[in-house]
Amino acid sequence: MNIKTTLKTSVAAAALFAVAVPSVEAGTVSNGNGNSVTLSGQVSKAIFYVDDGKDTSTAIGDNDNSGSRFRILGSGKVNEALSVGTALEVEFQDNALNNMTVDDANAASANSGANGNSGFGQSSFTQRRMEAYFNHKQFGKLSIGQGPTASDGTAEVSLSGAGMAAGGGFLFNGDNVKIRTSNQANNAFGAVTWGSRTTNLDGGSRSDRVRYDTPTFAGFQVSTSAISGGAGDVAVRYSGKFGGVAVKGAASYYNQSSLSTTFEDQYVMSVAAEHDSGLNVRGQYGEATKKGTNLDDIKIWSIGVGYDASLTSLGTTSFAASYTRNDNVSANDDEATYYDFGVNQAISDVGTELYLGVTFLEFDDAGATNYEDAMWVLAGTRIKF
Repeated sequence: MNIKTTLKTSVAAAALFAVAVPSVEAGTVSNGNGNSVTLSGQVSKAIFYVDDGKDTSTAIGDNDNSGSRFRILGSGKVNEALSVGTALEVEFQDNALNNMTVDDANAASANSGANGNSGFGQSSFTQRRMEAYFNHKQFGKLSIGQGPTASDGTAEVSLSGAGMAAGGGFLFNGDNVKIRTSNQANNAFGAVTWGSRTTNLDGGSRSDRVRYDTPTFAGFQVSTSAISGGAGDVAVRYSGKFGGVAVKGAASYYNQSSLSTTFEDQYVMSVAAEHDSGLNVRGQYGEATKKGTNLDDIKIWSIGVGYDASLTSLGTTSFAASYTRNDNVSANDDEATYYDFGVNQAISDVGTELYLGVTFLEFDDAGATNYEDAMWVLAGTRIKF
């Protein structure tokens, strides 16, 4: 091919590329059909140290409170009242810390080889959202596909900025860490984990569903969803401000009988308030009914206090502390409690957070077994783009 032919080919290819590739500005792509596409996501990494009462272990990976992910959001207007949109969001957690087990580095252990501090994580993407919606200013929003159910998030209302490190009432990292008994040898591990003895009853999470949200009226919004498989939920949310106090709350009922062999239904509520000074409080309560006879309802509650301060020009510095108790999660008279403390520094100009959190855990049951208390420390960063 001579130089003239090469130049002609290059010019033609460049022209074709210029026509085919959409324009990009500030993370939003215009695709030529009247809709816009927004690209965003985050990388969430932390160091996780665990002391289970007999052994210790350290891992580096994704903070499962809010893991690494990216999303593609599409939106467009039919007219001034009606808009349509799509959401595609996937997660890729390298070494998700909720899978960490203290004993997985012990080759002699029957539990060795689990994810966590083994140095690897997911090998493929995990679907979080894949939905379409129609949103009308007067009639509300209708969503269909994989996405948050109406009750998702209703257990986790908070106005604190320290949620990556502490805050109580949230599912925490270390779900697979074993609860050790006092009479176990140092290299012996049972099957009971902290994740099996704790829950925050946060509704239906994300699922394939049809969801409807009313417009917001006087700070209130009602949502309901019909979940694939026959389950359903309903939720009410509120957001408002009274003088110098911002208030936020949510409550939900979730009937999961058709999907679960363990639970009939559940309800949960959570509320938070923050003064203009930065002082904030939060609380949570929930119950779940189990299937079967002579099984006590699960009961959970949590209280917390925090302070969001302007200590530096980088962004808000947030402090939080809380107490959480879970009863009857796995069996009658089970009692798991944990205390957590955390600090979070926002670097607002680059969408970054730096945080440090400490959690202390205790467990008791109706038997004569003595269980070791546990502690874990979480230090990391979340960078949004």
